[in-house]
Amino acid sequence: MKASRVPSLVSVLFDDFRQHLMLVLLFLAVIATALSVIYVSHGHRLLTSERDELLSARDDLDIEWRHLQIEQNTLTEHSRVARIAEERLNMVRAEAEQEVLVPWQ
Repeated sequence: MKASRVPSLVSVLFDDFRQHLMLVLLFLAVIATALSVIYVSHGHRLLTSERDELLSARDDLDIEWRHLQIEQNTLTEHSRVARIAEERLNMVRAEAEQEVLVPWQ
């Protein structure tokens, strides 16, 4: 009987790799594009999260600015009343010796 030679596993794999080189390259290209999609999606999620945080901070600053405007208007209104009282009505702030305390009971 004649002994048949069995090729080694490494040589079979190398021959298959050489015969199907285009399929292997296509598989590597698919894996590379899949990983790049994952990377870009992750970056997009991070940027969206940062944008939402910045919009929230902008809204908080806008609310604070409105409150400061209201406070400024309130303070301006008081000084306007005091100025009109002094100019038109000739009112002045009472001095300590001019004040009279009325006793209670």
